[in-house]
Amino acid sequence: MTYRTGGDEVVAMLRSAGVEVIFGIPSVHNLPLYDAIRRDGRIRAVTVRHEQAAAAAADGYARTTGRLGVCITSTGPGAANAMGGLLEAFVSSSPLLHLTGQIESSLMGRSRGFIHEVPDQLAMLRSVSKAAYRPRSAGEIAPTIARAALEAMTSPAGPVSVEIPIDFQYTNLSGARRPTSLVPGGPEPASGAEITRAAELVASSCRPIVWAGGGAVAAGAAPEVTRLVHRLGAGLLTSPNGRGILAENDPSCIGNLSWDPDVRALCVEADLLIAVGTRFQGPNTQNWAMQLPERIVQIDIDPKVPGRNYPVAAAIVGDAKSATSALLDELDRASARRPLAESGWSEKVTAATTSARARLRATLGPQVGLLDALAPCLDPGTVVVKDATISAYTWGNRLLPVYRPRCSIMPNSFAIGLGLPMCVGAALGSRGQPVVLLVGDGGLVLSVNELATVAQEELSVVSLVFVDGGYGVVRNIQQRQYGGEAGRIGVELGRPDFCAIAAGFGIEAERVGSLAAYAKAVQRALSASRAFLIEVDIDAIGPMKVPYAGTSRPPGTI
Repeated sequence: MTYRTGGDEVVAMLRSAGVEVIFGIPSVHNLPLYDAIRRDGRIRAVTVRHEQAAAAAADGYARTTGRLGVCITSTGPGAANAMGGLLEAFVSSSPLLHLTGQIESSLMGRSRGFIHEVPDQLAMLRSVSKAAYRPRSAGEIAPTIARAALEAMTSPAGPVSVEIPIDFQYTNLSGARRPTSLVPGGPEPASGAEITRAAELVASSCRPIVWAGGGAVAAGAAPEVTRLVHRLGAGLLTSPNGRGILAENDPSCIGNLSWDPDVRALCVEADLLIAVGTRFQGPNTQNWAMQLPERIVQIDIDPKVPGRNYPVAAAIVGDAKSATSALLDELDRASARRPLAESGWSEKVTAATTSARARLRATLGPQVGLLDALAPCLDPGTVVVKDATISAYTWGNRLLPVYRPRCSIMPNSFAIGLGLPMCVGAALGSRGQPVVLLVGDGGLVLSVNELATVAQEELSVVSLVFVDGGYGVVRNIQQRQYGGEAGRIGVELGRPDFCAIAAGFGIEAERVGSLAAYAKAVQRALSASRAFLIEVDIDAIGPMKVPYAGTSRPPGTI
């Protein structure tokens, strides 16, 4: 009989879940897992340079593909290093399986100082995960992995961690029986009464708006949401994670512009809002000061979400795709087959969208040229990852057009430094297509070591590094709140030579200080089909007309 270890059990379950790539770092407490991957030969093991990057890369892969992302860390410090990436996956409801080692089962909880031993690692992991598990024996490895993978993929999705004691990983399980398949169940259908009540509200509206979020993208609900918007003659708002659910050149698409005064006035005038897979989070609603229509229909897979941030007239608990489809079917049965919007409503939607985009463009000053040079170079399916930086917050997340779901990725925890490792996963998920990164100099330094991973894996990641010599958003906030330049502290970072750093990893790079040079460099980088870094001197390009200071305010001042 062939010798089969606990590590082999893990790999068998990963393959049953359709896993093709994992991200991680080999260590003494996960070696049997890596050995099983090597011997199996059908899962690509991508070695990153930091465990946070392993989780972030798995997250980027999951968001780009809609499939399960997997990362592997060592126990103790390795698992702790992954916490930032796991938190981001938790906030973003990304389907992610985190596998980590653990010390020998006979030594756990005894505080004897074994290498990599930490107190109550499971509690640490549970704080940023949907759940965290440990098999009680080597024979429980397969069912534990199956349970964790299913839970990670079940909506609302999220990261699930499994720690496996090292002795379990080495155990010979040749005589044990293991599951051979892992198939997630479908979502529960929405209640018929909920659908009927929502349809009655929708059928009686004449100035509707739809607001779609990440839940609509996760459910693959783009066709249904598009049909609903066009069926009603509605305008479509999106959260940052809902971008691409409807192509942003569609006249019905307002996009991620909920902060704009004309868009907010449109929402006040609307007599109905249908929320599909969005939670109305603080940054998108001015911490819930935004006025929405009195009648809200909210669709969400999580029964705790509807009504949490705004009162709703009707709640539909269900998967965004199937629930929206059921709502459409009910509308077709119960109402006249005519556009429900009143005459002139679509023109008001278009006017508000046009003015919002023009108003934002006017704040950018010469930096609007960064947007205008990049946008024509992107194919409709190009994935763009935006780190937490000014260029992303202003034009990247709002004005850079998105035409398809899963092509716009940002850190929903608003943490800097996750963009580059997310690109590693997105590039693997895009199967060779170029991935573009918008990142500031402060954010890149936090994960610049992952350029080594990009080079090693020969990934076509084009990094646009916007350099202003510091933490730009925080610097602007300090200046606004504490008396101009004299109020700055801890935000000046110097100016590393990012081109030299990239070259040290074998990545071609170019420094630009004019819009003409930037445009040429972007065109060259995107046509190169290999890794490329462009260092953009923002000071040389010129300042924004209105310095960006985000939405942060002292408590009670909004």
